[in-house]
Amino acid sequence: MVRMWGRRRKMPGVWLLSVVLLTACGPGTAAPRSTATPAVTMHSDLDARLNIGPIEPWVTTMPIYISLLSNHIAVHLDATDSLRCNGVTILGQASNIVGYHYEGGVPRVADGGVYECVYTHAGARAVIRAPAVPGPTILSPRAGDAVARTGMLTVTYVPGTGTGVSGEINQSQGSFSGAYSSYSGQPDNGTYTMPKATGLKQGAGWIILYRSLKTAPTGTGFKSASVVNDSGTTGVEVQWL
Repeated sequence: MVRMWGRRRKMPGVWLLSVVLLTACGPGTAAPRSTATPAVTMHSDLDARLNIGPIEPWVTTMPIYISLLSNHIAVHLDATDSLRCNGVTILGQASNIVGYHYEGGVPRVADGGVYECVYTHAGARAVIRAPAVPGPTILSPRAGDAVARTGMLTVTYVPGTGTGVSGEINQSQGSFSGAYSSYSGQPDNGTYTMPKATGLKQGAGWIILYRSLKTAPTGTGFKSASVVNDSGTTGVEVQWL
């Protein structure tokens, strides 16, 4: 396996694992207002939005992003509150792009497992659970195939029931250089087409697909919750010609 150069963006474009009023949204959504910090009273006063991933398939830690909002305003946890996902404490962080939120990393969960995030306030818990999404099973190109470096790339895979599939091309060209590109989601219908990354050189590189699943779980204890689950990923290492 060739060591990879590029790495999936740290902050996903579709929003954080957040407790927010709105449902999951795209990169054009404005950041939550944070001009004042409302006091936390009950879980049922908060709206929740959760983003899991994305990250390349060889990375063993899954990024988790959370925001807690009350009336569109980001909430800071009380000193006695806790926010944990799969047992890992998720810490608060300020951001001019997405507003105050919570982020961290948890061990990647195998297919069939669950990501569970628990907010504890005044001894009571609110819980969001999301399954580990299976990555697309890529049919072509196959590992080791020779692929031209120019033109469009069509990847075929076993279709699924995800909300969409996005793509990435990733090639290491030394310790501090490489070719990398990522592309937005398309329907989970078995075919994904994307332009090839500029700067590809002859040699090994990766083609990666990410499956996304958007849900709005109920019965969490929050006023509302939405999840953008980008944990499903699969890659094949090919030879660029």
